[in-house]
Amino acid sequence: MTDIRSIVIGVLLMLKKYTCINITIYGDEDEEDYKNGVFVLPLIGFFIGFIALLISSFRFVYDSLFVSTLILSYYCIITGTVNMRDTYKTLNYYIKPGTQSEHLTGQIGITLVILMYISLFRTVPPSAVAVAYTAGFSNLIISSALINRDKENTSIIKHCTKYHIIVAFGISFLVAAILNYSLVIPLSLTYMLSGAIISTLDEKIEILPSSAEGLIIEATQLLFLIVTYLLKI
Repeated sequence: MTDIRSIVIGVLLMLKKYTCINITIYGDEDEEDYKNGVFVLPLIGFFIGFIALLISSFRFVYDSLFVSTLILSYYCIITGTVNMRDTYKTLNYYIKPGTQSEHLTGQIGITLVILMYISLFRTVPPSAVAVAYTAGFSNLIISSALINRDKENTSIIKHCTKYHIIVAFGISFLVAAILNYSLVIPLSLTYMLSGAIISTLDEKIEILPSSAEGLIIEATQLLFLIVTYLLKI
């Protein structure tokens, strides 16, 4: 019974952190709750992506620009813009270390992210949109194996184990194979490229802020969409 309670609390913690679902959790959560909750992150990404896939089907009726904007709006609403806000904070943090106040770099960065999303949503197949979100949340877990910095400031990465990584790999590739087997190739390339980038940056940065987790998710999603577009899938 204790294990089931821990799993339920873990799931609620992940939903509360990465979606607009604001759930009140009675009682104190511990490390085991977070470890159990991390397992569902790829599934949260998949369900977000699946709804985005359904919205993408509207492109056969409505203008592609309108549908792309609709997908982005849905993503921002369902996640409460948590990942975009973390991206904004991280960009500001590294440009002006020690603070996360408003900065032009963060504003430009988020503007570019939004424009890239809208452009890529119009050019990649609908199935790629669904896989992108699954890849983003999965890569947050996978990246934990490549980061050697102090992870205590993070809320997810510090709880990841090899079992979480195996599950994240398995779910993301399974989703890609089911929706469109051709997407396995850009997904593999995305993980390899992001791994190389994260390893390189990890050698140069001194502090890993908690907001870096949102940046990893957003960067992975965009990287996957870009690779898919370049491969003409």
